[in-house]
Amino acid sequence: MASNLPDEIVSEILSPALRVSDAAFSAFGPSPFMTFSESSSAFLLVCKSWLRVATPLLYNVAILRSKAQAQALAATLNANPALGPFIKKLRVEGGYAISMHKILQASKNITDIFLSMRIPPSDNACGLCRGLPLINPVRLILDWTTLGRLALKLFDTLEQCIPAWKKMTVLELRYGYSSDLFHKFVQAPNLETLVVWNEGSLHEVPSFMRTAAANPCLKRIRIEPPPSLKNHNFYDEAKANARLKALLSLADEIDALPCPFVYPVQLTADPVQEDAIWSRVLYFALYRDGSEPRRGYLSQHPGRLAPILVCKTFARLGVPHLYTSPVLSEGAPLKSFASQLTLHSSRVRCLSICPPSDMTLFSRIVAHTTVLIELHGLQPDLLTAVNYQVRPPCPITWKAFSDVGESTGASLRSFQGITVAKANGPVNPDVFSLFSQMREFHWDSATAFKTGPKLGPKLIPADTFSLLVNLTVTAFDASFLGVLSYMELPALRTVVLPATAVGGAAFFERHGAKLRELTVSEHQLKDRAVAIWRACPSLTVLGVSCDDKHSASASCFKTSESYATVERIVFRIPERYWFREMHKTAFYHILWSLVEPSTASFPALREIEHPRCRWPTTELEISKSQWVHWADMLIPYERYLVGPDGVRWRPRLQFVSKAKGKKGKR
Repeated sequence: MASNLPDEIVSEILSPALRVSDAAFSAFGPSPFMTFSESSSAFLLVCKSWLRVATPLLYNVAILRSKAQAQALAATLNANPALGPFIKKLRVEGGYAISMHKILQASKNITDIFLSMRIPPSDNACGLCRGLPLINPVRLILDWTTLGRLALKLFDTLEQCIPAWKKMTVLELRYGYSSDLFHKFVQAPNLETLVVWNEGSLHEVPSFMRTAAANPCLKRIRIEPPPSLKNHNFYDEAKANARLKALLSLADEIDALPCPFVYPVQLTADPVQEDAIWSRVLYFALYRDGSEPRRGYLSQHPGRLAPILVCKTFARLGVPHLYTSPVLSEGAPLKSFASQLTLHSSRVRCLSICPPSDMTLFSRIVAHTTVLIELHGLQPDLLTAVNYQVRPPCPITWKAFSDVGESTGASLRSFQGITVAKANGPVNPDVFSLFSQMREFHWDSATAFKTGPKLGPKLIPADTFSLLVNLTVTAFDASFLGVLSYMELPALRTVVLPATAVGGAAFFERHGAKLRELTVSEHQLKDRAVAIWRACPSLTVLGVSCDDKHSASASCFKTSESYATVERIVFRIPERYWFREMHKTAFYHILWSLVEPSTASFPALREIEHPRCRWPTTELEISKSQWVHWADMLIPYERYLVGPDGVRWRPRLQFVSKAKGKKGKR
C-alpha cells in the first residue's frame, strides 16, 4: 500500500518520526541522544519507497557520539558521495580522529554545527581541525567547559576559521569557565545574533559581551534563560552601555513591569463557579498521591503551604485538599495536626507520618481518622539524619497497632513503612481480622504469635486478609508465617521477604501455587524443606533479597527441574548497600550460570534486574563499564540486564582500528 502513495505523502508521514528537534540538537551538558529505543534508521528497511523518501530525512541531522559512529558515517559517505549534500546539521560530541575530516569533506551543505570541547585524552581532534576550514556554516554552537590539550588545538583552529566563515550569522556559547577567551569569536564579520546560555553563574556583564557590542554587524544578544531581575549588577552595567542595552532589548522600566493578569469578570458574577474552578486548581497544587516520595522533611515544606496563604478564599478552598493526604514529621506539625483533626477528620484519606515517641498522640490521631485508606511511615531524609542527628522513627507499640485495626481497619487498604515494637510475649493474631479491606501490607516486627494445630484455627478466621494482594516483610518471627498459613489469602500474588528470612515451609505449601512474584532469601532458595521450586509453580518474577551479610551466589539458581514460567529475576538490596568487588564477582558467576548452555532451568527467562545497574552515557564510560560488559555477554542468549528503570542495554557500534582491519583482511 505504501508504494501507491505519492512521495510527498510518505514524507509527511515519516517526517515526525525522523525529525530531530532544534532544542535537542543544541542542548548542552549530558547528551539527550543517549537512548535505548529502536534506531530511527529502521524506517528505511520497511520498503523501497520508504528508503527513497526517508534517506534525505535521516541524513538531514547527523548526531555523532562515538568514534565508531563517525567511522561508519565516513565509510558510508565515501561509498555513496550523493548522501553528503543531505547533511544540513551536524552535532559532534568528541574529536573522532581522521573520520571527521572525511565527513566534513563530503558534507558541503552544513548550515548548523555543534562542537563539544569535552574531548577526552584517548580521543583525537586532528581530523576535525583539518575538516572545519572546508565548511561554511550559518550557525555555530560551542559546548564549552574547560580547555584540555586537544580542546586547545580545536580552539586555535576555530579562531582561524571563524573570520573566514562569511555565512556565519549565529553564534551560541555556553557561559562558564574561560568564557572570556571568546573575544575573536564574537568579532566574526557577519555575526548578527549572539546567544549566551546561562547556567546561573552570569552575575555581571562578561568582557566578551562588551567586545561583541563593538561588532557593527551584531543585531541582538540573547541570554537563555535571562538573568533574574534581582541581578542588579548585571542590568545596571548593561544599561550603562547604550549599545549593549539596545542589543539586549532592555527597557528602562524593566524592574517595574505591570502585572498583565486581569481577574475574569465572569468568575466574580458566579461565586459557585468561582469556588469550583479555584478548588480544582488548588487540588493539583496541594494533593499528594501515593506515587510521590515520602522521605525527608517535605511535610511542612513552604512551597506546599504557600497557596493557602494567598487569601481567605484560597484558605477556605485549599484546607480540605491539604488534609486529604497530609505528610507529617514529629514535633510541632504533628501536634498542630492532632489539635485540628476533630474539624477535618472525615477528609483524611492518605496519611504519611513519622511515628512520635508519644504513643498517646499517635493513638489520638488514628482514633479520629476512621475513613483512612493509606497509612505510611515517613522515613527521615538520609542527608538530614547524618547532618543534624535526626533520630530514626519510633516503632509503635502493639497496643497502638491494635488501635489502628479497631479505628481504621474497616477502610485501610495500605499499611506501609511502620515498625511495630515486639510485644511482651506471644499475642493473639485475631487483630489481623480487623483489616478487612487490606490490599498492601508491610510487616516489620519481631512479635511472636500464639499458634498451633489446635489454637491457630480458633484465633484466626480463614477469611482474614481476603483482599490482600501484596505482602512485604522486613522483620518477623517465625510464627508470623505460621499465622498466614492458616488464612485462605485468595488474592495474594506478590510476597517479598528479607535477606535474613529462614523457614516458611507451611506458608509456601499453602499459598505458593497462587504467587506470581516472590522475593526470598538465599537460604530459602537452597532450603529443601521450603522447596520454593516445587511449591511455587506459577512464578513469573523471582527475587533474591541481599544485604551486606547475606549475598546471593550461583548455587541459588541450581535446580534439576525446568522452571518454565520465570521471566524475570530481580535482586533486591537495601539503599545503603555497598556493592563490593566480591559482590561483583559473585554476580558475574550468577549471570554466567543463568546463560550457561549446560543448564536449562529457566527457558523463559528474559530479564535480570539489579538495583545498582546504571547505563553509562559517554563513549569513555561505556568502554569502562562492567554493566555494559555483562549486558553484552547476555545478549547472544536473548537475555537482558536491566536496572530499576527496566531499560535494556542496546549494543553500540564498535570502532575498528586500522591494525584490526588489516589483520582481518589477511
